[in-house]
Amino acid sequence: MLRFYWEVAGTAFRRQLIYRWANLAGLCTNIFFALIVSYIIIALYAIRHDVAGYDVHDTLRYTWMMQAILMVVLPFGFTDLMQTIRTGDVVSDLSKPCDFYLYWFSREMGRNAYYAIFRGIPTYLAGMLIFNLGIPLNWQTWLAFSLTLPLGAMLGIAYRFLYNLVAFWIIEARAIVTFAISIGQFFTGSYIPLPLLPAWLQSIINWLPFRAFMGLPVEVFLGKIPDTLLWLEFARQLGWLIIATCLVQWLTHVARRHVIAQGG
Repeated sequence: MLRFYWEVAGTAFRRQLIYRWANLAGLCTNIFFALIVSYIIIALYAIRHDVAGYDVHDTLRYTWMMQAILMVVLPFGFTDLMQTIRTGDVVSDLSKPCDFYLYWFSREMGRNAYYAIFRGIPTYLAGMLIFNLGIPLNWQTWLAFSLTLPLGAMLGIAYRFLYNLVAFWIIEARAIVTFAISIGQFFTGSYIPLPLLPAWLQSIINWLPFRAFMGLPVEVFLGKIPDTLLWLEFARQLGWLIIATCLVQWLTHVARRHVIAQGG
């Protein structure tokens, strides 16, 4: 069975390879927005040289890494599952001799791997060439990053799966998608770096699941998480992943009963 899910992920990865021009357009978009935000940050730091322990170089690295992993964790406009619910094709997926969520999870992990290689790395490399961003030079940081980023990507899958499941009960759920993505990107630090937010708001965000999506991996990449707190942050991220996965499985079970009832 594990081989089946691995093949599903591989098929999703190869499918994305077809859309070369779409990926190039998306890559240019990521770089464009990162450039705009970068020059706003440079203007901000012309007045203050340090904000919440972040200098201009730290904040630029934060911005470019956020753009690099954006499509890995919270891709724009993910409505694939919602479309199958609207057309009725979801019945075919529910009838497959495999776990419904793990099937979609495998698909999204394959796509995440594609975006990490062909969108994430080139985006950050562009930032390195333009602003001399640099990368961590110790293996401990890379190890922590290699643990927190995949967990963040898995949380992102569970999150977008949840807001797509709304289509089982709401006929037109695209507004929910827009709202969920906007909320997710704000609280994960995609719009405004979390360290620049007021302390009282940060204390709330730290206990919400959104920071674990992208904010935590990026802070780990920058070396801003003390070693004494790293395992706590990792445990909290893993805990949110377990909670989100259980919630997805429960709602999927409820939705499956709903579909059977509607089908007579």
